[in-house]
Amino acid sequence: MGFPGKIAAPVARSQEVREEGDPVTRQEMLDFVRKSPTSFMGTVEKGEPRVRGMDTPLVDENGLTFLTGCVKDVCRQLLADPSVELCYVDMENGTQLRLRGRMEHLEDEEIKKQIVNTRFTFLKPVAEKHGWGAFAVFRLRGGTARVWSAKNPAGGSEVFEF
Repeated sequence: MGFPGKIAAPVARSQEVREEGDPVTRQEMLDFVRKSPTSFMGTVEKGEPRVRGMDTPLVDENGLTFLTGCVKDVCRQLLADPSVELCYVDMENGTQLRLRGRMEHLEDEEIKKQIVNTRFTFLKPVAEKHGWGAFAVFRLRGGTARVWSAKNPAGGSEVFEF
């Protein structure tokens, strides 16, 4: 799914065709992330950027939810400064979705269990050994978005609400 240029709207909407410059909806952004759930996450540590690949295990109407270990640098960085930029890439269509906002730290054991039991099953031994307190959950509920496409490389200057 690419955004700029003419693209078919998701089936849940009408069969209309998007014109270049039309706003990208939140639902289209969530669908993009579901299709390409690995992002490059940029955080800040002592004023310096830090970037790493992060999978997005939970994508729903509440936003984008991430799980990480409490001992990880990314956890410390998000607790100290929740500012983040995420870049999702659809290589097939040559499209990027960049989301910028502030992460919310959630103390929700049920979300931790849901993610570990359904998406990050490789972490089950960590949960068994160290308990659910070994994990931290962060959610991006909103912010701004930019879309860039190889089909429209001059684009990407429009800012959308996420």
